[in-house]
Amino acid sequence: MMLTRLSDLLAEVSRVFAALACALLAVLITYVVFQRFVMEATPHWAEELPRLVLVWSAFIGGVVCSRDRSHLTAGILPYIVSDVRIRNAIGRINHVLVIIGLVALGYAGWLVAQLTMDQMLPALDISAGMVYLALPVACSVTIVVHLAQLFEPLPSITEFLPIKD
Repeated sequence: MMLTRLSDLLAEVSRVFAALACALLAVLITYVVFQRFVMEATPHWAEELPRLVLVWSAFIGGVVCSRDRSHLTAGILPYIVSDVRIRNAIGRINHVLVIIGLVALGYAGWLVAQLTMDQMLPALDISAGMVYLALPVACSVTIVVHLAQLFEPLPSITEFLPIKD
C-alpha cells in the first residue's frame, strides 16, 4: 500500500534526523560544558541552540515511536478483552482518536509558531517560531503514520489460533 510505504519512508527519515540531532546535542552539550568549566567562557548560544535541537529531536523522534508502536503503553487490553476482533476494533478507534488529537495539537502548534515567527531568538538570530514549528511538523508526519496503521489489513483470525501437531 502506498500510504504504508510513505509512512515507512517518513519514519526512516525521522529516525535518521532524530539520531543526528541527538548526536549533535551530545556534541553541543559537551562543548558548552568544556567551555564553561574549563575555559571559563560560555558560548552566547549555550542555551538556545541545544534547546532548539532538543525540541526538534524529541518531536521528530516521536514519529519513529509511533511507527514502531514503541510508545509506553499499559498492555493490559489482551488481559481484559479476549476477542481478537474486539481488540482490533479498539485499536482502530484508538488510531482515530490519536489522529484527532494530533490534528488539534498540530493546529495549536501552528498558531503558536505563526504568532512567534516575528520574534527573534537573541543569541541565534533566528525566528522563535522555528522552535514551535517542530510541533505541527511532527504532528503532520505522525498523522500519516497513524493513517497508514489505521488502514493496514487486519491480521487473519487463524494467526491467533494455537498450532496443532
